[in-house]
Amino acid sequence: MEPRAQIRKLHLDFAMDRGFDKTYCPSEVARAYAPEDWRSKMELVRQVADDLVAIGKLIVLQNGKRIDAKPTKAKGPIRLRKP
Repeated sequence: MEPRAQIRKLHLDFAMDRGFDKTYCPSEVARAYAPEDWRSKMELVRQVADDLVAIGKLIVLQNGKRIDAKPTKAKGPIRLRKP
C-alpha cells in the first residue's frame, strides 16, 4: 500500500475508534505509521489530514474548539476527530 493511503487509513481508523466524543493527535498516526522515525513523517501525516479535512472526513480542534485552519497551517498543537 502506498504511504499516503496507509496514513489515510490510519487517520480514519483513529477517528472511527475514538468516535465523535474523543480526539486524537496527528502524532499518534505518525507513531503508528513509523514508530522508529515518526517525527520525520509528521508533515506527511498533516498533509494527509488536510485532504481528509477538505472532504469532510475530519475536523481540526485547538484548545477544545473547532478551527477552520488546515492541519498543515495551524499554529501549535492540534487534535483531530470525526465531524
